[in-house]
Amino acid sequence: MLDDIALTFASAPGLAWLRYATAFWFGAIAMSFAGVVVDRLPHQLGWRDDPMPGLSIVRPASRCDGCGHRVGWLRLLPVLGYFFAKGRCGHCGMRVRLRYPTMEVAGGLLACASVLHFGTQQHAVWAAALWLVLLFLAWIDACEQWLPAVVTLPLFWTGLLASPFEPDIWSRAVGGALGFGATWAAMALTSRLKRIDAFAGGDVALVSAAGAWLGWTHLPMFLILAALGFLVYALPARRSGRVWMPFGPALSLSFALCLL
Repeated sequence: MLDDIALTFASAPGLAWLRYATAFWFGAIAMSFAGVVVDRLPHQLGWRDDPMPGLSIVRPASRCDGCGHRVGWLRLLPVLGYFFAKGRCGHCGMRVRLRYPTMEVAGGLLACASVLHFGTQQHAVWAAALWLVLLFLAWIDACEQWLPAVVTLPLFWTGLLASPFEPDIWSRAVGGALGFGATWAAMALTSRLKRIDAFAGGDVALVSAAGAWLGWTHLPMFLILAALGFLVYALPARRSGRVWMPFGPALSLSFALCLL
């Protein structure tokens, strides 16, 4: 049924702009919600040392961080809301963080990229959803140095059972197992050599998920790209005195690239 709908949609060249507009709006809305999750999930799941009681991803309604005034629906619109508000709270004038509209635009562009690359195949829907999840994981890891298991574990099982990018379930199973084993071994070796606790369960889960989605044949390229991407931002940070850097953004970028 989805293939029939996709074929009908694709057979109307005049609707190309509508396809991209729909994809962009879907991606922007998804990342607008992701911004709420990034801010609230660490409190809801007790990741923060001083979590705010009663705060969850669904309540209370969005409010200004400065004055606590409830944000109107018009200003909650993805991308457009930032411009309607002129980048400030309408009650106290506090600036809205630019990262929110930036990530909404990024999400919209990623959704459009999935349509551009995969056309109107079901792969485009899978790729768009997966890229948006990876963008969220990169975002929350950059902010919190945390890859929540409530996202990485379902991501692994979905890839293992239903990935359209690797039709061979045996390859997916081996990829997930090798991803887990390689990451666990690397962290165990680092912990032993440096005499520190270098284990990061979120990173292990994300690499395992990548192996499950991509299959074992793509795992070496995924790991190479992830290592190179990590060096791009980790080395300058080390020189400036930072000791710990999140690996999630590099893993997410590598994962997204390997889907191509």
